[in-house]
Amino acid sequence: MIFLTLMFSVFREAVAKKIFLGFFAIATLIILFFLLLVNVDSVEGMVNMMEATGEEGVKQLVMGFQVGMITISYFLVITFCFIAVSSFIPSMLEKGNVDILLSKPVSRTNIILAKFLGGVLLIFLSLTYLIGGVWLILSVKSGFWHFPFLYSIPWLTFSFAVVYALIILIGVTTQSTILSIIVSMFLVFVICPVLFVRETVIFSFITNSTMQFVINFFYYILPKLNDINKIIEEIIMGTAVSSYMPAVSSSLFMLAALLLSIFYFRRKDY
Repeated sequence: MIFLTLMFSVFREAVAKKIFLGFFAIATLIILFFLLLVNVDSVEGMVNMMEATGEEGVKQLVMGFQVGMITISYFLVITFCFIAVSSFIPSMLEKGNVDILLSKPVSRTNIILAKFLGGVLLIFLSLTYLIGGVWLILSVKSGFWHFPFLYSIPWLTFSFAVVYALIILIGVTTQSTILSIIVSMFLVFVICPVLFVRETVIFSFITNSTMQFVINFFYYILPKLNDINKIIEEIIMGTAVSSYMPAVSSSLFMLAALLLSIFYFRRKDY
């Protein structure tokens, strides 16, 4: 019971800080944009043209819209949600808040897990509203009910969970919201994209085998958000997934970050 209370305290904090309201407002604007977009004359004409080529043409058009929506959702999750959740742990560890929290009959392990699961559930519900709304609009408009698009909800939630675990680790060890934001954004916008194109771009300039080994080393131990986006696109387009290795290694990174957070939080004297 206390564990669930701690989980849903994330929702209360999100509402109090207008985080959930902000995401809901942005998601609603995106849904309304798609609703208007699929009703403008240019898109109507495109749909008619695709229908003239048969059912396959309509499918390709819808899946193209859905892949574009994944890019929008990904950057929305990153730019808005990561900034929003970065304050959860530092605010919890503020003097007074942490004293009350630790006085409750709940283990420190469960406190970290509750905060983690609460944040993940919050994003899952938010993404369900956003992606589910767009999926419904495109499905009703085109008559093509492409359910694989909905699989992007748990996949994007997983991407968030991986980086959220890192944010929790930074928050527990430094109690700094700013540092959590900077490190997570640097990882997502700089490190992950660079490592994603290491073989096609980076290694064209860096031919030293030792440097290539170092780059590959970091690629395999760090999260692979761009690779996960590729998996999502492959699922939506109905092509064979090239590899699930990025999801497995990212899961191991998430688990390691959570275990380190729990270990540090249990040993820290507040």
